[in-house]
Amino acid sequence: MELSRRKALALGAAAALAPGTAQASSVPPAIFYSPHQDDESLAMAGSIREHKEAGRRMILVLLSRGENGGLLDIMNGVADCPLGQNCPGGGSHSFGLVQDDIVRGRTAEFKAAAQRLGVDRVVIRDRPDSAWGDYAGFVREVRDTILEFEARYPGASHKLVNGYRDVIHGHPPDEPNLTHKACREAAEGLPGLDFRFYWVYGYTYPQDQRTADYVLPLSDKQFARRRQALAEYGRWDPSRGRYALGYHSVGPLMIDPAAADPHEYIDLPGSARYTEQ
Repeated sequence: MELSRRKALALGAAAALAPGTAQASSVPPAIFYSPHQDDESLAMAGSIREHKEAGRRMILVLLSRGENGGLLDIMNGVADCPLGQNCPGGGSHSFGLVQDDIVRGRTAEFKAAAQRLGVDRVVIRDRPDSAWGDYAGFVREVRDTILEFEARYPGASHKLVNGYRDVIHGHPPDEPNLTHKACREAAEGLPGLDFRFYWVYGYTYPQDQRTADYVLPLSDKQFARRRQALAEYGRWDPSRGRYALGYHSVGPLMIDPAAADPHEYIDLPGSARYTEQ
């Protein structure tokens, strides 16, 4: 499998690096869809760099606004800061923010991470994270988004999260993150397209339990870029609307383990619905 993957990337690079040819203009982009701000850096960053180095055009799509009441409570001092002494802001917050401030802060982190990864185009779908209240509706919205980009870029490769497996280690395996699950389910209704699925929550599992149809080893340069992107989710600069929101959300749980593991975990269409660990 690795040979065909590398060969395909190499052929894409040859076409993309041949200026002035019809072949160069016909190479379709790789489109990465992130359900929330941080999923792209946790699970896809190395692959984004791999495709970029091969000469593919990179499009990164944020599928939801990423509203988060828990983060709002932390930033307003309603809830204790989960980072304690490791908080870059001192561990005690009282900012008087509203939900739109959280969305703007998270999206600023997302854009900064995308810049670190060298993404060619960032698309922000200003859509509520509604999977928890209208799951079927969110599935349809994701499916429509995929079809929109496929129509615009026929033959593109579509990269989503494997939400069927996005369960925190130790939690019931049949209770995945619904926003993530909706992304995978949207793809299930679209046979014939080029899909790959990335396991975000794999970084909550012990190293020997992180398995996938394909485990991508990252080069030193790719791993360094991923770490740079992840670091944007820990940046603290309230004067610029940066509150390290990603790190307050999943820092010790996912960001730290992802920053220590030079691999990404990729499943193919038809892989198991739930993690088997």
